[in-house]
Amino acid sequence: MVDFKELPDKPGVYIFLDSAYRVIYVGKANSIKKRVRQHFGKTNLNSRRLTMITKVRSVNYIRTKTEREALLLEDRLIKNIQPRYNIDLKDGKSYPWLELIVGEKFPALKITRKKKNKDSLYFGPFPNVGDIREAKKIIESIFPLRKCKNFRLRKRPCLNYQIDKCLSPCTGKVTEKEYGEIVNQVKLFLFGSGENLFEQLRAKMKEYKQKREYEKAARVRDRIDALENLFPRVSYKSITGKKLKALEKIDPLYILKDKLDMDFKPETIEAFDISHISSKEAVGAMVTFKNGRPDKSNYRRYKIKQEETADDIKMTEEVIYRRLKRIKEDNLFSPDIILIDGGKAQLKAACRIAGKFSLETTKIISIAKEKGRIYHKNKLLDIKKVSPAHNLIKRIDDEAHRFAVSYHRVRRKKDLDI
Repeated sequence: MVDFKELPDKPGVYIFLDSAYRVIYVGKANSIKKRVRQHFGKTNLNSRRLTMITKVRSVNYIRTKTEREALLLEDRLIKNIQPRYNIDLKDGKSYPWLELIVGEKFPALKITRKKKNKDSLYFGPFPNVGDIREAKKIIESIFPLRKCKNFRLRKRPCLNYQIDKCLSPCTGKVTEKEYGEIVNQVKLFLFGSGENLFEQLRAKMKEYKQKREYEKAARVRDRIDALENLFPRVSYKSITGKKLKALEKIDPLYILKDKLDMDFKPETIEAFDISHISSKEAVGAMVTFKNGRPDKSNYRRYKIKQEETADDIKMTEEVIYRRLKRIKEDNLFSPDIILIDGGKAQLKAACRIAGKFSLETTKIISIAKEKGRIYHKNKLLDIKKVSPAHNLIKRIDDEAHRFAVSYHRVRRKKDLDI
């Protein structure tokens, strides 16, 4: 039963949990108490929303200083956790996204309803058009990206340059490299790498000071101040008991960071699976997840080259070796986590192959399908099955399995057609 008296009449994010302490819905509000009351006070709910409300067993929250902060925090939590009812309650609508057009020489930020550009990064979706406009306004007030819809060379800078809201790439006032640094800062801001962003900005401010470029240093300082005002540091002293427990359970990537003793929040996870029937047409598959979401442009399929064998471990070794060899030869970024389908034997085989390559920061884990146990360094990881981290790993493993099976079917069909 929800005790509305415990909820604050303040802005923040509220979190609905079911009887198994799973996060099933995340929302934002200018008044947490009033918004949660509205959820439980409505009588004209559709069947899906009514089902969600009947499953709520407790409500937790994270207070924020402003509704702006709550807006962006809500979006990041939904993106990382993907609560069931945030995903299900779309009612067929096409929600808008913020699109950072990184494929252009001088990228801009725009609002779109279609994720159709492979050279763009997308942030969202936002159920409320007013929210996405507010988010865009916040970002453009801090980071001086160009505001013009169509980039073209000009003789004179626009008004936004005069008020320090644009670097005026159209008049050559900024180099492509300098503008690219701003774009990278926007990426860090959008995808939740706050600490990395602050470190980068402080380093840049120090660099400008050493070069005696004090005007540029002052602009970076103002950017830091604006970000700190927007995202004041969370005081864990004010988050006690159930609230602290809920906060720790919210972000699956932070849970993995803690459980795997990593120095940073993992962003890229590559998962591998093998598919065959009695060693016939054996294939391997790799799926990539970035920030908890599938990155299908980086999915890979492997036809097993070794002679027919029913040895899954040897097949796993082959696929891992081919992937890591490609990373080394093409000078690609190594994933933060490699996920293997299987138990200790498959994990040991993957680690043996990885030992031939320099993977200083990559963690290798495996998940056994039967009992859902997750292993690292040949030891069972203490991750509960009801936790968001376990749900994420299971979802990634299931996607790798689906992708491998679909490729195996293609191979078998070709064989039958011959």
